Amino acid sequence: MRVLLLDNAKGMLIFLVVLGHYLEAINGWENRHLSLILTAIYVFHMPAFIFLAGMTSKREGLRERVIYIAIILAMFQLAYVVPVSAINGKWVVGLFQPYWILWFLLSFIFWTLLIPLVSRVPHAFAVSIAVAIISGFYPGDGYQFSIMRTLTFLPFFVGGFLYGHRVVAISQTFATRWYLAVAVLGVAAVVINSSGLHQGWLYGSFTYARLGFDEVPAALIKFALLVISSASIVAFLACVPTNRSYLSAIGENSLAIFALHGFFVMTVGEAIARYGPLSLHWRIALVVPISLVTTIVLANPIFSKTIRAVAVKIGSRLSGYRNS
Repeated sequence: MRVLLLDNAKGMLIFLVVLGHYLEAINGWENRHLSLILTAIYVFHMPAFIFLAGMTSKREGLRERVIYIAIILAMFQLAYVVPVSAINGKWVVGLFQPYWILWFLLSFIFWTLLIPLVSRVPHAFAVSIAVAIISGFYPGDGYQFSIMRTLTFLPFFVGGFLYGHRVVAISQTFATRWYLAVAVLGVAAVVINSSGLHQGWLYGSFTYARLGFDEVPAALIKFALLVISSASIVAFLACVPTNRSYLSAIGENSLAIFALHGFFVMTVGEAIARYGPLSLHWRIALVVPISLVTTIVLANPIFSKTIRAVAVKIGSRLSGYRNS
């Protein structure tokens, strides 16, 4: 049985994902007001998504789930990398690096594979926080195998898996005071934005060395951001409606929206950059309705059904080859 609050939450979050990428496409981080909006989005939208992914994950059927996501990842890695590389005249990513937004799918595979370990390790949530903080010292390229984001956002998946339903229940005790929740989100964004921290702290993919911070201060900053993001997740969940709405339909098809919206963002972003000049105000005025239209169009079940059908067909053929 589907939980409407979770579908509504995913619907709201996937719109913020699309909006955030469109805002980045118009160089939103370089504008004082847009950078505040982007900070408010990035401080919680992927942590919340990952939290919900952990909450809805199960110990059963891990192998089938991993294969399904791996097939979708391979499909869209080719769909993005081949045309973009052809346009640029060079290969845009390394062999073991997921392209742009696809990091989430690879990280989700790793998090799913960790479920049996999470179920057995004592104090798994505390361990995951330690891993996330220590990951900042990683000496290599954090984008390879999506290693940095996998480790940085691990506490949100583990927290969702172990305590998700309890956290949702707590958040609903604040539901009648949603304006307090909004205030928490706003204060979190203002504090981070005014501190002058680079947005790379919110991406989860930057090492401490790349961010230019010493070891102890960097670890403290990362811990503080984990706390702020966690509080923001609770605040966000307190704002999510529990009745069925169009948000529910969007949330049900969030995977397809996530996988496909990058094509829209790249196309529209290139068009705005090439066929301007448009003032920043006009770009902002265009981005919000375009984000909404992109989300609504891709929420059509035909996209989810097609992706699922293709992935299942490929999985069946691979299974047939293995058994032959």
